[in-house]
Amino acid sequence: MLISCIERVRADARRVVATSARGEGVEPDVEAVHDFRVALRRLRTLLKPARRIYGKRRIRPIADGLRELARATGALRDEEVLRETLTDLELGDEARSAVDAWLARRSQREHEARAAIVDLLRRDSAGDAPATGDAGAPQVDAPAGKRLRLEKYLARLERRASRRKKAKRRSAKALARRTIGDALDDVRALAATDPSDGAGMHALRIRFKRLRYSAETFAPIFGERAERTAKSASRLQRRLGQLHDVDEALARMKDAEGLSPDERAAVTDALGAKRARLAGKATDELAQELATLAALWSDEPPAPTPG
Repeated sequence: MLISCIERVRADARRVVATSARGEGVEPDVEAVHDFRVALRRLRTLLKPARRIYGKRRIRPIADGLRELARATGALRDEEVLRETLTDLELGDEARSAVDAWLARRSQREHEARAAIVDLLRRDSAGDAPATGDAGAPQVDAPAGKRLRLEKYLARLERRASRRKKAKRRSAKALARRTIGDALDDVRALAATDPSDGAGMHALRIRFKRLRYSAETFAPIFGERAERTAKSASRLQRRLGQLHDVDEALARMKDAEGLSPDERAAVTDALGAKRARLAGKATDELAQELATLAALWSDEPPAPTPG
C-alpha cells in the first residue's frame, strides 16, 4: 500500500514536469498539478500509522519534509478556492461586476502559485539547487534555509518500506486496521462541533478527508465496507469544504483592497447567507453519515477478510 502511494506521487510529479515543458509563458497543466497535490495528501495520510510499523524515529523526518512540500502548494489552493467561491456567489449586478474585476486583478497570483509548484518539481527532477531570486522567476514559499526535495523523501520512505518485505502481508493488515480505526475515532471526537465554529468545522473536514483517503487506500483489504466508508466521508468532506471555503472568503473580504465598503458589504452579506444554508445542510448530513459509519463499522473495524 505504502509503496503504491509513493509511486503515485512520483509519477504525478513527473507528469507535472513533462506536461509543463512546453515553452515559456505557457500555463502549466492544471489537472496534473491537482493530481500531484492529491497524491501527496494521500501519502501523508498513511505516514502517521506507518510510524508504528516502520519506526517513529525514521518516519518522522520524512513526514516533516513532505509536510513542508504540502505547505509550499497551499498558496495555489487558496487562490483557486477564493476564485471559485466568489465566482459562484449570487450577487447584484454592480457587486458582481466589481468582484469579477477584483478577481481578474488577482488572477496572476494563481498563475504564479501554479508555476511555483512546477518550478519546484522541475528542479527536484533535475537535481538542481533552488532558484535564488532571479527576476520574474516564481518562488516557492519554503522555510528559510531549507531545500524542498521531494525525491529525497520518497526514496528514504521507499527504502524503509522495502526492508519490511517479509512482513508485507502482516504489515498491510495491521496498518489498515489501525489507520481506519484511528480515522473513525478522530471523526467521532469532533462530531459534536458547533457549525458556527469555523475552525472546528475545518478540523472536522480534515478528519473526514483522512478517513476517506484511508478507506480508499485499504479498500482491497476491507472491501465494500471501506468503499462505502470512503463515499460517506467524501460527501462530508465536500460539504464541510464548501463551508470552509466560505469562511476563508469572508476573512479575505475584511481587507479586500480594490473593493469599496459597499461592495465588500454586499459580498459579505451574500457569503453570510450562503454559510447559513451550508451549515444547516452540514448538520443534517453529518447526522446521516455518522449513522452510516456506525452501521458499517460498529465500534471497531472488523478483522480483514482472510485470503
